[in-house]
Amino acid sequence: IILSAITTIAGLGVLIFAKHPALQSIALISIIGILCVVIMSNILIPFFFALLIKNRVQKNRFPWTLWGFIKSSFAFSYFIGWSVTFTIIAWIFSLFNIKEKGKLIYHTIIAKVCHRLIYVMINVKKKIINPQQEKFSSPAVIIANHQSSLDIIPLMMLHPKLIMFTNNRIWNSPLFGKVIRLADYFPAEQVESNIERVADRIKNGYSVVVFPEGTRSEDGTIKRFHKGAFYLAEKLNVDILPIMIHGTNYTLTKQDKLLKDGKLTVKFLPRIKPEDKKFGNGYAERAKQIGRYFRNEFAMLREEIEQPVYFREKLLYNYLYKGPMLEWYMRIKTRLEKNYVTFHELVPKKGTVLDIGCGYGFMSYMLAFTSDERIITGIDYDEDKIETAQHCFSKTDNINFVQASVMEFEFESYDCIIMADILHYLQPDEQKLVIEKCINKLNDGGIVIIREGDKDISKKHKRTKLSEFFSTKVVNFNKTKTGGLSFLSGSMIKEIATEKNMDCSEMADSKVTSNTIFILKHR
Repeated sequence: IILSAITTIAGLGVLIFAKHPALQSIALISIIGILCVVIMSNILIPFFFALLIKNRVQKNRFPWTLWGFIKSSFAFSYFIGWSVTFTIIAWIFSLFNIKEKGKLIYHTIIAKVCHRLIYVMINVKKKIINPQQEKFSSPAVIIANHQSSLDIIPLMMLHPKLIMFTNNRIWNSPLFGKVIRLADYFPAEQVESNIERVADRIKNGYSVVVFPEGTRSEDGTIKRFHKGAFYLAEKLNVDILPIMIHGTNYTLTKQDKLLKDGKLTVKFLPRIKPEDKKFGNGYAERAKQIGRYFRNEFAMLREEIEQPVYFREKLLYNYLYKGPMLEWYMRIKTRLEKNYVTFHELVPKKGTVLDIGCGYGFMSYMLAFTSDERIITGIDYDEDKIETAQHCFSKTDNINFVQASVMEFEFESYDCIIMADILHYLQPDEQKLVIEKCINKLNDGGIVIIREGDKDISKKHKRTKLSEFFSTKVVNFNKTKTGGLSFLSGSMIKEIATEKNMDCSEMADSKVTSNTIFILKHR
């Protein structure tokens, strides 16, 4: 661009010295235009790229997209608009001597608006799990985990008779301060000094919401519970009602403004009565025991929700701005693979995993997202694919990629080895050698997972060969070595398993092609 600009300026610049005014004008306009192009391409574009993409991914945050900006702008504008409206409503209410009925009306408005704020975000799925059919018929101290600034809204929409302990920053906020003070919220730093006022609200049927962690958790893990909420419940002799919130840390991450397409789940746990000694005696012991119970329940909720489909958007964001062809290939590939749910279910949740022929790293990242106790190594002989996989912003120390041929790669010991659609790129003698090598490098209780087109299934296998032809010869997403493709038979894999004293089970992976998954385990 700079060389082109110099050439244009040199070529047209001489016209400035022409005698005719029209020629001088043409030259001047052209020079100004080309200078604008240089400034835009070399200053503005790099500036916006760094601001919207580069600086964010360096902090492990999702890059901005146009659609992400539109969703986030609408949600925040809607929220700020209602906040300003509520401030005006609060000022109007404060002009009168509000009795209990007026306060209930005010709290009902808050609950209705919070409900609208949550459900106006149509890109965020919502689910409330209330197996005990909790209706807040009796007051309680509600404890909830704190992951995001969004947490307050789904809690306050649950029932009008809820009040909250909040921090001093919000208590003194010019935008929210008047609203929350009129709603009888309390500063969290003054729990003990507010017991009488809280007792008055409890007497009138209100429940108190407390975040016992005290601060938001950016990664979703639940921190140690402070004793304040349990001290309050003991002094007021009321139930403790645990409520778990999942998904807000992903939807709106701490210190970020990008609203993502998450899934918000609110789950009620059974009430804990004051006389229930299962969680210990005294508020200090109950804080520890209930905290441990809450974390265990939340871990089970996470395992239930955080399946591969939950992380699909996160995976997509890692491959944005790497070229439109790759982005759409990734979208189609992962959808055909059903977000790798089959491999997630087969691969151990904990241990070392080797992904042979990992390609761009789609499956490796998905397996890492669904369990942070998996240590994954992906190898592929295509250097460009490995470089792409290495430069995803979600890469952690638990994920590593190596450019190498499977025949030359130095194996360590693994709990699971995956070979998905790679053996047919090798010749028959190499195929057997690689399978035996994988079996020999398994830890005790380890597993080898092989997915291949089984040529024994002759009718469906024609479609398998056709799909590989398009992949290697038409769109060129996969490279072949000298010798071309060599599909193997399922009977050969079973023979090797028998020789190595391994159990071999199989499962069909497609209704259309001959793709079959073979699972090899030690007897």
